[in-house]
Amino acid sequence: MKPINIERKVSKGRNLSLTVYHNGRVVLKHPSSYPKHQIDNFLNEKIDWIQDKLKKIPKDIPNKLNFEPGETIPIFGEMFSISLNEKESFWDPNQAFFIQPFKTELKRQKNAKLILKSILLKKITPIIEKYESNLKTKVTKVSIKPMRSLWGSCNFKNAISINLSLVHCPNFVVEYIVLHEIAHTLQHNHSKKFWDIIKSQDPNYKLAEKWLKETGKKYIHYLN
Repeated sequence: MKPINIERKVSKGRNLSLTVYHNGRVVLKHPSSYPKHQIDNFLNEKIDWIQDKLKKIPKDIPNKLNFEPGETIPIFGEMFSISLNEKESFWDPNQAFFIQPFKTELKRQKNAKLILKSILLKKITPIIEKYESNLKTKVTKVSIKPMRSLWGSCNFKNAISINLSLVHCPNFVVEYIVLHEIAHTLQHNHSKKFWDIIKSQDPNYKLAEKWLKETGKKYIHYLN
């Protein structure tokens, strides 16, 4: 039987929690003061449950990126190889995604995510400006961050958040998600008025909805 890699993370909560993600990650969260033998006993009791969850994971879910040379990464729907560059990390759309050889995996991942964030921000900024002008509205703040379920959100102050994983998606999906969140600055719901706004700007928006439903969930797992 293949050994199960269980990530252990200290949490501020009082109880143990165990999560099996769709990309095969198994994460245990526990308080710093929790006795080791009790944690081990808890995991032993949960082994069958973990294995059952892992068996149900679709085979085509991608592994989380470690940003190591030889891996591939989708950027705006196209695959790029990850290669080392001694001086800096950057994306060349005609070649590859280059990453510096940081000493630790965590530093490498943080650096790569900063590069991806700048790539996505540069991509969505003119799209935001276009729909602000078309719809006569204003976004108060734009945040880009990793999310495990949502592609975006908009609060009642008209600040929008965009999932960093959108950087992996095809252009027409990026466009749709930005439009979707900006439409929420006018309608904070999914009423007919909201969808009328979407249709007025993107009559073919259902193509993006279809892609997100059938394929999109897989793309979230590259960074989570």
